[in-house]
Order: sequence, then structure tokens, then C-alpha cells
Amino acid sequence: MGIHEDTLQGLQEALDYVKGDKTKGRSFTVSISDDELETMNKFYKLSEPNKHIAKVLINELYQASGRVG
Repeated sequence: MGIHEDTLQGLQEALDYVKGDKTKGRSFTVSISDDELETMNKFYKLSEPNKHIAKVLINELYQASGRVG
């Protein structure tokens, strides 16, 4: 199936789910360490200007490590 067909199928399944067909529901589990969760909680408590500063610093550290992203 191509991307167009996959997208249409996904949208149809989402509509079916909203209409009550719970067999169309999907889920997955994401594992996160306590340290990562604590860091994320601290980040979300920052003011917007400080969040921006943190993002800039993270991007600069990431680039300095030789990674692209």
C-alpha cells in the first residue's frame, strides 16, 4: 500500500473509532527513566524565555558533539 492509501486507511479507522468501533483503536507504550521524567518536569516548569534558552543550549551542545539534528 502506498502512503496515500495508508493515510486514507488510517483516517477511516480513526473515524470508525470515534463512531464507536473500539477494535480500530491503537496504542503503544513509551518507557522513560525516572531521570528523564524529572528533567522533563523541570523543563516544563520553566518560563517561556528560559525554555527558549534551554533549547538553544541543547541544540548547541548537540551540534558541538558532532551530531546533526
